Amino acid sequence: MKTLFVWFCRLLTLPAANLFTDRIEGRENIPQQGSFIVASNHIDSLDYWFIGNVLKEKLRSLRFVGALDTIMTAVQSGLLYYFSEPIIINRKAGDRKTIMEKMISCLEKGEIVVLFPEGDTNRKRGLLRGKTGVAELALRSGCPVLTIGLSRVPYSAKRIVSIGKPLRFSEEEGISEDNGRYYKLLRKTTDIIMREISILSKKPYIYGD
Repeated sequence: MKTLFVWFCRLLTLPAANLFTDRIEGRENIPQQGSFIVASNHIDSLDYWFIGNVLKEKLRSLRFVGALDTIMTAVQSGLLYYFSEPIIINRKAGDRKTIMEKMISCLEKGEIVVLFPEGDTNRKRGLLRGKTGVAELALRSGCPVLTIGLSRVPYSAKRIVSIGKPLRFSEEEGISEDNGRYYKLLRKTTDIIMREISILSKKPYIYGD
């Protein structure tokens, strides 16, 4: 299944994504070894292909995380979901714990987990408030977070892909999932990640301190 995805990307979607990529900034920030988490803003369903183009040398290791709980998302991203062996979220089921364990398992196997912390596509001027799943994954796995900002070139169909330096986080001593301070830590970490995405995507983030 994954082999079909890789060939599909190399023959069709990545050349198209490359054609519509104005430039890629910060390519030197991509970790060359080990697992890591990718966190990006989410303009539309084409974002998967632009990120895949940036990480084309690591296609076999990519595990996209995304929703497949409506007919629209199935139509827009069906091929990607079918071929790339994604981690599928059903936002109506509330299975956060199961999804988290699956993402951690993927990282432990040396894979790269790609998330969109906004939780939905967003074409507005500013970023949506970030979901805390990316922070929890970073804290529990110990893997670095590679932030990516996607932006449109004015009056063009092309996009700019900006890659930040990897961010590393660690759980604070004395704080656990059963601790009342845990959510505050997740919120703080999420906002740090989102502010980096804000700088890279040139979209304001009005949440957090």
